[in-house]
Amino acid sequence: MKVSLKWLNQVVDLSGITPEEIAHKLTFAGIEVEGYAPIAMGSNLVIGQILKVDKHPESEHLSVLQVDEGEKFGIHQIICGAPNVREGMKVIVALPGCKLPALTISQSKIRGVLSDGMCCALNELGVDPKFLLESQVAGIEELPEDAPIGRQDVLTYLGLDDVVLDLKLLANRSDCLSVYNVAQELGGLFMRPVKALKSASHRQVTPSPVTVKSLTDKNPLFAIKTLRGIKVGPSPKYLQNLLMASGIRSINNIVDIGNYIMLLTGQPLHMYDLDKLPSYNFVIRDDLKRDWVALDEKHYDVLPGDIAITVNDDIMCLGGVMGSLSSAVDASTKNIAIEAAYFDQATVRKTATRLNLVSESSQRFAKGINPHQTSLVLELAADLIQQLCGSHEEQEIIKDDRVIHQRKLIASSVS
Repeated sequence: MKVSLKWLNQVVDLSGITPEEIAHKLTFAGIEVEGYAPIAMGSNLVIGQILKVDKHPESEHLSVLQVDEGEKFGIHQIICGAPNVREGMKVIVALPGCKLPALTISQSKIRGVLSDGMCCALNELGVDPKFLLESQVAGIEELPEDAPIGRQDVLTYLGLDDVVLDLKLLANRSDCLSVYNVAQELGGLFMRPVKALKSASHRQVTPSPVTVKSLTDKNPLFAIKTLRGIKVGPSPKYLQNLLMASGIRSINNIVDIGNYIMLLTGQPLHMYDLDKLPSYNFVIRDDLKRDWVALDEKHYDVLPGDIAITVNDDIMCLGGVMGSLSSAVDASTKNIAIEAAYFDQATVRKTATRLNLVSESSQRFAKGINPHQTSLVLELAADLIQQLCGSHEEQEIIKDDRVIHQRKLIASSVS
């Protein structure tokens, strides 16, 4: 489990505590930290703007740039081989003396022409290329037009001033497959207050047309919340960066919100395109045997014992494993249904392993999740969807819930 230190700081105040101290405390509390590392690094960076681009006299593939690095540093000449350089472009400049993951920048001559620094791509700062577009890896990073020339805290500006903890969780600590629970652990270890997870107050919801019914004891809790009038698009940078720090690539705002809530609370969610469902009547069963097409567009054999979420007898999702292609959220989705459920651990593990569909979600279901936070989790997801996707109507939560939610009191004595 990869955990962003910046994200943890949003839940529990860890100011004045080093990553080394955090790793030490967690490890000796039974949550082994295998390592920690910055998500990106660069010791002497500045935001610059390319004023002029000329061809290198000795190379067809190199350009000679005149780069404005702000009032403090002035204009410097930089040789660059990136194909996307152009006049007016805002860029990340590594000044002489800058230490990058793979090299230290120095003033040098490249084929006889002086180069006073380097214009950088994000992967040259240490960002894993799997989180970048091909164009970002092939060329230097293009910053927004309003990027402030001369600003030196470039990693902070980019939201990449973060350290990632790599946790090795044993079977008895599956609760820490959740940023919030790791934050609570740290709150106790360092005696720091932890912010409670709260949804927006004074929620206005309308009646839902959805019905849910579980016909299997392998699914004692199934809940659906519907939202209408959403707009699918890119996620804001802060959300993309938090997911990247957690090892997950950004897809779009709806998918990213689902992953964000799962990482925060430990509760996986599944999103359905409401308009692709044949009806609003969800029935969960475990007695089906048929061919089924999943989100990855591959065919799978559903067998008796697998938990199938059906609508009008069509499989819309294999519980805890993967959704159906027929109800997938896409760029044109306007109305969605969000599912939060509790599935039998052994069944999810068996199905996911048999079909080779082990995922972040299926691993959490297989190891055990908290079944007492379903409503809160759905409301937190709805909050974010309202903020980032512009939903104009939120409908009530519909549940089939047979979980006993009575709290257990554990006696203890203090000497």
